[in-house]
Amino acid sequence: MNILEENNYHDHSKDTPNKWIVIIILLLSLVGIIYSFSKSTGGGVLGGIVQEIKSEQDITLEIGGKTKIVKEQTLSILIEEGKESRNVEIINDYKPVAKGDKIFVRGSLFGDSEFTMVDISRTTALIFLFMFFVVLVIVVGGWKGIYSLIGLIFTFAVIFVFLVPQILAGAPPVWIGVASATIILLPTLYLSYGLNKKSIAAFLGIILSLFLVGLVANYFVEVLKFTGLSEASMYLDMETAGPINLLGLMVAGIIIAAVGVLDDVAVIQSSVVFSLSRANSEFRGAKLFREAMRVGKDHISAVVNTLVLAYTGASLPLILLLSLQNMSPGYFASTEVVAEEILRTLVSSSGLLLAVPLTTIIAVFVVDRFNKNSK
Repeated sequence: MNILEENNYHDHSKDTPNKWIVIIILLLSLVGIIYSFSKSTGGGVLGGIVQEIKSEQDITLEIGGKTKIVKEQTLSILIEEGKESRNVEIINDYKPVAKGDKIFVRGSLFGDSEFTMVDISRTTALIFLFMFFVVLVIVVGGWKGIYSLIGLIFTFAVIFVFLVPQILAGAPPVWIGVASATIILLPTLYLSYGLNKKSIAAFLGIILSLFLVGLVANYFVEVLKFTGLSEASMYLDMETAGPINLLGLMVAGIIIAAVGVLDDVAVIQSSVVFSLSRANSEFRGAKLFREAMRVGKDHISAVVNTLVLAYTGASLPLILLLSLQNMSPGYFASTEVVAEEILRTLVSSSGLLLAVPLTTIIAVFVVDRFNKNSK
């Protein structure tokens, strides 16, 4: 019997998910998302359509000691309030719009008949962008791409049906974050890689890594003496009826952010172990671990750099703003908003570093255990 026949534990013929399970996951996800977004727009915000631009003029504003010229428009818009609609006139100095554009307005504090523009509707453009993304995933990934899209929909469903409502209800954010990550991983790993020893080893490696990430993040949130009083957090605390653990929310955010990267790293590392074992029957135990870690180290160097660039890119406006204030390096790094991003980057990267050896050890154990049982 040759190696390929003997090592049938790596047979990928069963990797394709059962179509009925896929359909159930998709239906549950869609129902959850539709339910979450079926609620009416909150905060007194209403949708409107620009019917006519009655006038336009340039006005000069003094902002931060600088002169800025903006275009002010007088608009006639059609507002829909439930089943009723009415035409109102508003002043727009937010961003110039054209006839037919959809916008959002809020009732003014000065009377029910007055409205102010709060934003432009970007729904149509976002739908086109999403459709472009969907087509690209399907064309490049085929059925694997379709399964990954279903996994993405399920992830959004878990976030909006479980994670967000539970945290807003006052549940411990850290445990909700861990539970959400676990719920997300089970079907997404199944949809992407099927139910096999490779995906099980990857799942265990990710869960162990997330547990350690949670402990490290929780420890350093305390050590760094964060207050959790960022602008967004303060608004969140004021808007919710019950108290929210803002520091716990920070840790939960780190856990959720780490899931995606750990998913990729753990599955690849588990696949490397099984592939090496399949290619060479002499690769077992410590030798198999060492060979798999050669690939893992290369992957780590690339992904760690990706994480740093991703977090830096997301925070670039903030970094530029703080840099303009000529702060000392120590004070710059110690400001809470910067220290939070440093914490996210380093803790997520630490989780990645832990996931590679942990997943490798688990996968090697599974391979060796299978070989012993098959003799």
